[in-house]
Amino acid sequence: MAKFQIWYMRPEWFRHGILGTLPDVDNLAVTHTHLRELELDAGEQPLEAVYRAMQGEVWSSCGEARWLIECKGLSHTSMSVGDAVVDETGNTFIVGPVGFNQL
Repeated sequence: MAKFQIWYMRPEWFRHGILGTLPDVDNLAVTHTHLRELELDAGEQPLEAVYRAMQGEVWSSCGEARWLIECKGLSHTSMSVGDAVVDETGNTFIVGPVGFNQL
């Protein structure tokens, strides 16, 4: 099992992130909010597995994550371009238009 930190863009950063502006990896909390920890059997493509697991229809198929999203001050349930994943070794990756980019 692999462990990941899931960081979603703050609403005020969303436009920048969706357009490809990269955040400062040393100050990720300025532009992103730590949403949750995710543990999964990631296989050979762990980031793709994380992305699939963080789609709204998978982890909140009946709206069960709505309270978490709202209490964190976020506005989107499905992982999207600009959101971040931190792996258990501390590497940070940003969702890109295609795949992930390491910061």
